[in-house]
Amino acid sequence: MQIKIKEMFNEDKKKAIKYIKDKEKGKRLIDEAVHKSRNEDSGSKELKSDLILSISLLKAYISGEYRDISKTTIIKIVAAILYFVNPFDVVPDFILYAGYIDDALVFSLVLRGMKKEIEKYKKWNTMQ
Repeated sequence: MQIKIKEMFNEDKKKAIKYIKDKEKGKRLIDEAVHKSRNEDSGSKELKSDLILSISLLKAYISGEYRDISKTTIIKIVAAILYFVNPFDVVPDFILYAGYIDDALVFSLVLRGMKKEIEKYKKWNTMQ
């Protein structure tokens, strides 16, 4: 399962660059993620918290308000959002209670791996 998640996530990283460069495409991804998180029981409180943080960061990045983040980090965040909105990822979302386990794992690994940059963004965001 981990290998398949890694393969899909790596494919999403390749796609992420397009979403970062094209503001309209990035905004549509944000809208899709917000819609999905509101209209479905999209997993644990931790996943929802990670998703809200990631969407907030992507919005700030796309708008140009916040750019104090590495390109690698923003690509990984966009890839995690892409993974979340894909209903047919490794554990399909229609499988009750289990469908969001892999989404939570992806967000957890991505955000924990860039703790300093995330904390820096959180501080900036609270001062806005």
